[in-house]
Amino acid sequence: MMKIIILHIEILLFLFITGCGSESNSSTSSPTSGNCPNGQSLGCDDNCSLSPPENDVCGICGGDGSTCEDLWNVFYDVDVPIAGFQFGVNEGNIINTSDGATTEAGFSVSNSSSTVLAFSLLGAIIPSGAGILISLEIEGDSNLFCIKDLVLSNIDGESIPAIIENCNTIKYSE
Repeated sequence: MMKIIILHIEILLFLFITGCGSESNSSTSSPTSGNCPNGQSLGCDDNCSLSPPENDVCGICGGDGSTCEDLWNVFYDVDVPIAGFQFGVNEGNIINTSDGATTEAGFSVSNSSSTVLAFSLLGAIIPSGAGILISLEIEGDSNLFCIKDLVLSNIDGESIPAIIENCNTIKYSE
C-alpha cells in the first residue's frame, strides 16, 4: 500500500514539474507574431494590432522617450554570448556610460564623444539573452540618436552577425 502512495506522489510531482495538464501550456497563452490575424503584428504589449506599439529608447512599451532621465539605453537580443563590442552614436555627444549587462559582466568600458568600446581583459562574457546592454548619458536630442558602425565579437574574437533595430536595439542575425 505504501508503494502505491509513493508512486502516486511521484506521478503528481512529475506532472506538476513538467507542467502537464496545466493551463500555462494550453492554447490560451499569449499570442506570438505567427498567430496574429492577417496583416497584424505583435506589439511590445503582447497584443496583435495593425500598428503595434514598440519599446521607446527607454524600454517603455509605447513610450515617447521622455522617461529616460538623461540616459539612453542600448538593448540587446542575441543568441550567442558577447565578448566585446564597439559602436558609434550619431547626433549626440556621449558623456558617460553605465549599468546594464556590460557592468554586470565586469567589462572594461571606454568612450569618446561618439564611440563606445567594451570588452573584458579577464575573458568574461555577456551571456546570450535580451536586456539592457549599456546606458549612455548623451547630450543632444534623444529622438535623433542612433547606433552606427556596430561590431560585436565572440570569445574567439570573431564577428557576431547583428542588426540594429529602432536605433537602439542590437539583434542577432544568423
